Order: sequence, then structure tokens, then C-alpha cells
Amino acid sequence: MKNFFLPLLIIAFSFILSCSHSPENLKTPSVPSAQDLYLKAMAFYEMNDYINAFDAFQKCRTRYPISEWGTQAELKMADCLYYQKQYQSAFIKYQEFSRLHPTYRFIDYTYYQMGMCYYKQLCSIDRDQEFTREAIKQFGKLISLFPSSPYVPSARKKIKECKKILAEHILYIGNFYYRTGAFNSALHRYLEALNNFHDYLPSPDLLLFQLGKLYLRLHQPKNAREQFIALIRDYPDSPFVPLSETLLEDPKKIKEIDKIKVLEVLNKLNPARAIKSIPLPFGGEKEEERPN
Repeated sequence: MKNFFLPLLIIAFSFILSCSHSPENLKTPSVPSAQDLYLKAMAFYEMNDYINAFDAFQKCRTRYPISEWGTQAELKMADCLYYQKQYQSAFIKYQEFSRLHPTYRFIDYTYYQMGMCYYKQLCSIDRDQEFTREAIKQFGKLISLFPSSPYVPSARKKIKECKKILAEHILYIGNFYYRTGAFNSALHRYLEALNNFHDYLPSPDLLLFQLGKLYLRLHQPKNAREQFIALIRDYPDSPFVPLSETLLEDPKKIKEIDKIKVLEVLNKLNPARAIKSIPLPFGGEKEEERPN
């Protein structure tokens, strides 16, 4: 019996082995296409799951680096970092993308986002304004390189906002120097604001008034007079006209005026045009905090 069943077992075992090595059983698992990987990543992205989306886009980019889907995935990786508020890392990604794909169809968006990475980090006027200056620089590149881009109007609007912040920042420093008696330093700041940011000043008449006072403090009555006259001529309805007229008539009242709050002086000299607040903290007025 052993001699009978042994050959049968050998034949059966050989058949099983041959089946296990058949072409159908040797097929490798299907590899997802670039589009499949991209769409999977987008599913995470649209659910605001930017961590998993970043990993999925990175996988698409790694497997298909020269495909359209791979290129789009690379840009989306930067977006994932941006929406995680990792602005510096996102900027580097956008910058790298712009160098590698200068003719990409959405390259203007990339430049806009580089500006937004700095715009999102704007600080209050009492802080260093490096981010503000960089935002202006990056938005300026977009406007210069792609003047017909649909992102240009928004970039222009944000540049204007940034320049207003810079103007207020310079005045903030100038006000500090004035209050502490560093009049030459204050003059430098005020002139910088007047010459470089005139169109973005919150109150040009107020700056002229402060310049006039500052020149009196520096014993330059001629220059002071020019500022007061310019204020009266160019801003006849300004609430600072009465004060300017007072100092034109008697420059010695500068010390008296600086000892009390500007609002009190304004409302006392001209009750009919009494005001509740002024836009900048000249003369010791408390400045309202800018929301972050």
C-alpha cells in the first residue's frame, strides 16, 4: 500500500506547487496612480486635516515628481503648512516652488502666498515691523511680475494697509522721543513719516502741528512757523488750527501746552469744536491698542 500511495502524494504535491507559481498568483498588488494619491490627499485637505494631507501630498510628489499631479501636490504641501500657521516654513516651500516651476500656471498665486506668509504675522505698532516691510516687498514682486494677476487688487490693498502700519509705527517712536525730550531723534522720525508716508498718515494735520512744536523745542522758530502756517492753509477745518494760531502769536506757550493733554487744550480753546479723541497719542494721550 505504501508503494501505491507514495507516487500519488508526490504527484499531488507537485500539482500544488505548480499552481502556486502560476502567472495569476505571481501578480503584484496594483500601485495607486498619481491622481488617486492626489485625490486622497485632497480629501484630507478639504477636511482641514492638514497634517495627514501634507503626508499624502508628499507621497504623491515623491512617487510622481514630474507629473502634473506631483507638481500640484508640491504646491499643496506649502498650503498645508500655511494653514497650520507655520508661516516661515510655508514661505520657504512657496519660494522653492517658484524657483523650480517659474512658468507654472498658478505661479502668481505662489507669489501672493509668499506675501501672505508675512502679512499674517503683522505686529502692533509698538513692535518691530520686519514682517510688515517683508509683506510689502513680496506683494510688490507679485505686482511687478504679474500686473494682470487677479491677486493684484488684494495685494495693493494689503500694501496700503502695511504702509499705514509703518507710518503709525514711525510716529509711535517719534512720540516716545518727544515725550522723553530726545527732540532731534523725534524730528528724524517725524520727517521720515512726512516725506515717505504722507499719503498713509492717519492725521497729517496733527503731524504738522507736532512738527511745529518740535521746532520750537529745538529753538527753530522760523521752521516752526512754516509748519503752523502750512497746517492752517492746508487743513483749515483741523481742530489743531486754534492751537497753531496760539503758538504763532506766542511761541512761549509751548511749555504750557505740553504740560497738559492736547484734548483739554483743544476743547478749552474752541468748545464749539470739542472732540472726544484724537488718532495719535501726542501730548500724553493714551493710544488705543491695535488688535492682533
